[in-house]
Formats: sequence, structure tokens, C-alpha cells
Amino acid sequence: MTGHKHAYLLLIHACPDQARKLLELLDDPRNDLYIHIDRKASFGPDALAGCCRHSTVRFIEPRLRVSWGGVSIMRATLALLEAAVPGHYAYYHLLSGMDLPLKSQDEIHAFFDSHPDREFLKLWPTVPAMTRRFRYYTVFPEGQHFFLTHWINNLVKAVLSTLHISINKDIEFRFAAQWFSISDGFAAYAISRKDWLERVFAHTGTCDEVFMPTLLWGSPFRDRLFDATVHLEKKKVIDPEHLGNLRLIDWTRGPSIRHPWVFRAGDWDMLMGSPYFWGRKFDERVDAEIIDRIYTELKSYK
Repeated sequence: MTGHKHAYLLLIHACPDQARKLLELLDDPRNDLYIHIDRKASFGPDALAGCCRHSTVRFIEPRLRVSWGGVSIMRATLALLEAAVPGHYAYYHLLSGMDLPLKSQDEIHAFFDSHPDREFLKLWPTVPAMTRRFRYYTVFPEGQHFFLTHWINNLVKAVLSTLHISINKDIEFRFAAQWFSISDGFAAYAISRKDWLERVFAHTGTCDEVFMPTLLWGSPFRDRLFDATVHLEKKKVIDPEHLGNLRLIDWTRGPSIRHPWVFRAGDWDMLMGSPYFWGRKFDERVDAEIIDRIYTELKSYK
């Protein structure tokens, strides 16, 4: 047993210099890092070598070609979990290479030590238009981000809907942000259900927001889910137990409903004053100053 150690599961596809800063901030004797680098990336594991002195780092092979909204995201996530689960970690945190911690490792570990065996996912309300992604066969599940294949997918779904020909009829879907922190028990359960997940989601669209919450909702771990439905802006006192997945993601200022806001230097006070443990997202090509400032601040705690 790894005891109170944590596993960080990292999906990295760009900006290796920025990713190196992330790895350095996660480097701690209480953490091990599992990294999947998108096969489309122009760099490999060598670009991230030497970042960590305290954490064990493992790169996942074979590298998968990951597409936005594709089932490949689910497969890469499960590959990370499959590699990490034998270590029996207290928690498994899924992050992107475009994320950063907002708190020290001491603060993060203290919180999870005091909240054992809970599942942190940020649930979203389900609307009928969203369920079309999973009730009707997706011809090109890796083509959601491309005009032609996306158009074909929508056309086929419209025809199937008219003809009342659906799939996954008996499944109660749930939606959540892709990023999660889950317990060892649920992580092991997710791996045990890998074949089921493949059967259900292989021909669906944008399943990264659905496969984990749907699995959790139909599992014995459902009662361990922290309440992710409370709107923080309506609460007079911010309670960490209602922060969903504990990640700060700003969808209100993003360029589209598909892409969140990229944090900038002007967001410093908001980021540092928030109760969240990680922030998403950051991009050195948009604003490197905020990344460097957070890096310098958190490195001072080490």
C-alpha cells in the first residue's frame, strides 16, 4: 500500500516548457506522476526529463493520438489509471499539461487526508440536447473537432433520431467536467469496468465529460460523491465540500462554450484568493507572466 501518497495523471499535448513547471510544482515525496504525451505532440518524454527529484515519474506507452472530443481521451485517461492503480494511492488527480496548482502540496494533502474516500467530480445539469451525443451512433467519434466529420455525425444522428433508432437505451448518463480527483477504490473499479466503458462509449461524441460520472452514478461509490451542484456565487460561506472537482475553470470569459478562459496576469488576486487547489487553464503562448508568477510563489514553499 502506498498509504497517503497521491498519483497525478497528466494528459500533455503542448508547451513542454510550461509542462516542466507544472511537474516541478507537483514534485513531492508524497506524489507520483503518470504522464501521457499525445502522439501528435512535437516532443516526447525527453523534453520533460529531469523535472522531478522526489516523485517517481512514469511515461505511458504506447502514446495515443488524442483528438478533441474523441473517445481517445477516455482511452488515454484509462491508460493512466491502469498504470497507476497497482500503486494503491489515496487519491488520483487528473490534470492537463495546461493546468497549475494554486495551493502548496502541504495544503492539498492536508485537505485530502481529512476527506478520505470521497469522489470529486463537478457535475453538470443534463439537458436533452446533450444526450444526443450518446443515444445515437457517432460515425466518426474522433472527428468532433473537424467540420466535415462533425457535420456527418450530426446528419446521421438527425436521421437516427427521426427513425427512433438509438443506442445505450438503458443507461442513465451523468455529465461532469473531465477533470477529477478520485479514491483508490473507485479508480480500481473504473479499471475493472474498462470493457464496459469501451462498449458504451466507443461510438459516442465528447465522452470525456460523461464516461466517469456515468460510471460513478451507477456504481456503489455514488454515495461518496461530494455535492457538486451548489453554485458558489449563491453561497455566503464557501465550503470546500461543495467545490466539485476542486478546480478553478472560468467558462464565463472563454472564447466559446467549448473553450474556457486562459488566465492572465490580471487574474492573480482572484487565482490566489480562490479556495480551489488547481486552476485551468494557462498557456504560455497567451500569457507567460501568470505562469511564472505562480511557479515562483509555490516554489517558495518547497
